[in-house]
Amino acid sequence: MNFLLVGIYIVLLYSIHFLFFAELERTASEIIGFFVAVVFLLFSMLLLDFVIRKNSLNQLNTFGILVFSTSAMMFPDLVGQYSLVVANVFLLLALRRIYSLQSLKNSEKKIVDATLWIVLASVFYFWSLLLLLSLYFAILIKPRNHFRYFLIPLVSLLGALLIATAYHFVIDDSFKWFASWLTPVSFDFSAYGNPKIWTAITFFSAVLIWTIVSMFRGLASVPKKDRPNQVQTLVTVAVGILLVALSPNKSGNELLFLFAPAAIVVASFMERNKERWFREILLWGFVLLPVVLLFVN
Repeated sequence: MNFLLVGIYIVLLYSIHFLFFAELERTASEIIGFFVAVVFLLFSMLLLDFVIRKNSLNQLNTFGILVFSTSAMMFPDLVGQYSLVVANVFLLLALRRIYSLQSLKNSEKKIVDATLWIVLASVFYFWSLLLLLSLYFAILIKPRNHFRYFLIPLVSLLGALLIATAYHFVIDDSFKWFASWLTPVSFDFSAYGNPKIWTAITFFSAVLIWTIVSMFRGLASVPKKDRPNQVQTLVTVAVGILLVALSPNKSGNELLFLFAPAAIVVASFMERNKERWFREILLWGFVLLPVVLLFVN
C-alpha cells in the first residue's frame, strides 16, 4: 500500500509540473520523454527498495523509498533530464551488486556485473565511473579477499573500452567518440542561487549532514555483521557528493546521484531515533516541501 501511495504521489506531482509549470512546448516527443522519465524514476524507487531489503540496510519499512522519492520531487525538472535518470538506474543496478559482495557466492561475476553497469551509466553521465571507488571499497572490506578481485574491474573496464573503440572505428572510422564521451568539469554553482533550488538543497543537505554525524557516532554500537554495509553506504554518499560536484551542468538535478545512498542514511537515522515527534516532523518535511516548492513562485 505504501508503495502505491508513493508511486501515485510521484506521478501526480510530476504531472502537475509538466502540465502547468514546465517551460516546454509539450510536443509528442516531450510527452513520451516525460512518461519514460517517470517510469524510470518509479523503477529507481523499486530498485532501491530491493537493494535495501536484500542487504538488510534498513528495517522492513518504506522510509528509504519515501526519502528518495520526495527528494527527487524537490527537483521536478528531473523529468526532462533523461540522461541523468537513466544513468542513475544503471548505478542502482551496480549498487545492487556492490552490496551483495559481502556474500561469498559468485564474487567474480558480481564484480564484473557491477563494473559493466557502471560503464553503461557512464555512457549517459561520464562521471558515473567514480562509482568504481565504491566498488573497490566493497572489494577491500569483503570477507576472504583475493588479489585478483582488484584486477577484475580494470580488466572489465578495459574490455568494454576496446569493444566500444572497435565498434566506432568500424562504423565511423574515427576515435572521436572518446572525446565526446569525456565530460568537462564545471564549478559554476550560480543556478543554486534560485530560491527553489537553494531551499531544497539547504533542507536536504542539513538533514543529510545531521544523519551522517549521527551514523558515525553510532557505528561502534552497530552489530559487527552490519557494520560493513553502513560504512559502505557512507563511502557511497561520499562518491555521490563527488558525482554532484563534478557535474558539467549545475542545475540541482545532478543531486539525483546522491539521493539513493542518502535515503539509506536518513532512513537508518529515523529507525534509531526514539523521538517519534521528531521523526514525524522530518517525514512531513520531506513530503510537503516538494508541494510547497512546486506552487511557490
